[in-house]
Amino acid sequence: MKSLQMVPIAPVALLAAASRRRVFARVGLAVALAVSLLWMGVHGAQADSFNPSFTVSVANPVADTPSDFTVDTHIPDGDVYYSFSITFRPTAWQFTPSDELKLGVPHSTVDASFQAGLMNGPCNTPLTLHWDMLYATTDKSQTVTYKDGFKDSNGDGNLDFIDMYPDFNDRILGPAQPSMRTVGIADLSGTKVLLQIMSYESGATLYGRTLDPALGYPVVSLLNNVGDPQAVPAPAGVTDTCSPFDTTVVSFGTAPDGTVQIKNPKEPGTYTFSVLEVGQRDADGDGIENSLDPCPLTADADWDPRAASAIGPGDADGDGLPSSCDPDDSKADADQDGDTYSNRGDNCPLVDNGVADADNQKDSDRDGIGDACDPHANDADSEGKAPESSMSHDVTITAAAATPSPTVKATPPAATPTTPPAKSPTPTAAVKTATPAVVVPSTGGGGFASDSSRPWWPFAVAGGAGLVALAAGGWYARRRWLG
Repeated sequence: MKSLQMVPIAPVALLAAASRRRVFARVGLAVALAVSLLWMGVHGAQADSFNPSFTVSVANPVADTPSDFTVDTHIPDGDVYYSFSITFRPTAWQFTPSDELKLGVPHSTVDASFQAGLMNGPCNTPLTLHWDMLYATTDKSQTVTYKDGFKDSNGDGNLDFIDMYPDFNDRILGPAQPSMRTVGIADLSGTKVLLQIMSYESGATLYGRTLDPALGYPVVSLLNNVGDPQAVPAPAGVTDTCSPFDTTVVSFGTAPDGTVQIKNPKEPGTYTFSVLEVGQRDADGDGIENSLDPCPLTADADWDPRAASAIGPGDADGDGLPSSCDPDDSKADADQDGDTYSNRGDNCPLVDNGVADADNQKDSDRDGIGDACDPHANDADSEGKAPESSMSHDVTITAAAATPSPTVKATPPAATPTTPPAKSPTPTAAVKTATPAVVVPSTGGGGFASDSSRPWWPFAVAGGAGLVALAAGGWYARRRWLG
């Protein structure tokens, strides 16, 4: 199943998933019916295509000014999905120090749209999710599990995911210390979907990669506990996620309570945002990534995973198992190996590796193929190279318009009674004096002073993300979300 990756964000982005395990555990027929409007039409896969794009815009581009900030990301229809995405923010952007922000204050919004396959069907059902992202603690001294994080154990109105640090984050990303973290919860037909967006200091090591500090502050997204090796997979109603994929992350320059959170760089100029996006692997080179391909080791020339109907070219019986590896394509069997995972939600649809087995959907190298059927279970590169895309986008910050100094006209002095001069043979005239105009110099004010001993926070919203790539910075999509 495909990853919901955000960037997230990129926004978080909005939205990632893990090996070929179910993305929505406990999401059954009710969810399938709630989102059963199918996007009809045939969308053929493009072999080895991974062409993501992203843009960045600032609502008010004036230097040293609070401004909302928007990151949009896109993966075209038919392209392979994200594996993970890291967005880099310029260090010149100014952020209110962490100790001046209250937990639970709104920071940004994330909106994501993508396609899903429901109940072993084609990946052609459009889904959308929305998150309101709130500031959350980065203190790792008090942790919370995935199951307990949705509670509010101290009754302060914040979920424990906000007041405490999720214990699974380091297992997914590594031990690097985030400098900022935001948390949002989306609702999918009654199922809670957690999104985290985290910023790190430049040069951090994430996903086993030490990043170039010259690129700026890295930002990643996590969706639920996708990618956690300790998460327990389970069959689910959503069996695939796939492109096209879009996310929009909007960060607030000023919070609803008036708190200034983000200001543009102090100096006008052009600033570069960068993103590293890594796609999913395609072992057989048929243009269908492993996590979306039930036959990842045999090419499916005619099968379209996004087709309008399950029955069609490449899958004559419509059981979600393409003819290239279906033992009998004239007889439908939605769970060919009988391990309780339907064919399109099983990372080994021909080998029993279900809930009752010790290797339940285990995917050690996270290449989208389960260990039970992976000929190289500890070498992901043997099952297709992961495509990468490095992009940048420039944002121009302008100087503030010059403000003319106000001119104040002088008020003539009040008349002062005078004693008439003594009479004289030659009378003298009284003399009137004029006060010159006074020019009041303009003065600065409303300071947003930065304490040089405290660095500004890096940007905390993902775009490009993936997720927001729903953007949710994890691995391939089949790891159970609720585990």
